[in-house]
Formats: sequence, structure tokens, C-alpha cells
Amino acid sequence: MSDIGKVRLRIPSSIKPGDVVQVRSLVIHPMERVERDAQGKIVQKNYNYINKVIVTYLGKTVVTFDTTQGVAENPFFSFTFKATDPGQLKVQFLDTTGGRYEGTVEIKFS
Repeated sequence: MSDIGKVRLRIPSSIKPGDVVQVRSLVIHPMERVERDAQGKIVQKNYNYINKVIVTYLGKTVVTFDTTQGVAENPFFSFTFKATDPGQLKVQFLDTTGGRYEGTVEIKFS
């Protein structure tokens, strides 16, 4: 479990100004599922799962995702954005226990 919070981002190897770029992101995280007792009632506890994903490009938020326990372990998210200028793309994953994990990639034109 030492890899918890490790973020991987994948972008195309060649990007031109104005391209719509597909980003694939993955975070290593256990994503605890809701437990139920013998009567089917939810066991009350602070479940640890990613509940928000924030994507910024050139310092501006381009997309956010709100998630629930229904997302699988080591969640994968794919999204697109329009590459207007070279600069940093950052993906942050926030979990219910206060964990904050992030990955960054530099957008360069070729």
C-alpha cells in the first residue's frame, strides 16, 4: 500500500496549438466500499474514497468530478481539454480523510 496517492497522467506525444487533447489519469487508492451488516444496514464509519477530482490548466479549473464509493479501486478518469498555450496541466484527487494527491504534466507544442 506504499503507492497510495501515486498519480499517473498520460497525454499524446505530439500536441499542436488548438488541439483537443485527451488526458488519461489514474490514482492508486483503495476506494473503500460501503459495508452492510447482516440486516442490510450501512455500517457507519468514515469510508476512505476519492470524492473529488479537480483539473487545472494554466492555473484555471477546466473540469471537476464529484465521485462516490461506487468508483473502483485505483480509479481511472479520462477527459479532454483544448490546448491553447504551453503550460502546466494539474490533476488533483481529494479523498474523504483529507488526503490530497496530485500529478502534473507540462503541455508542450510540437
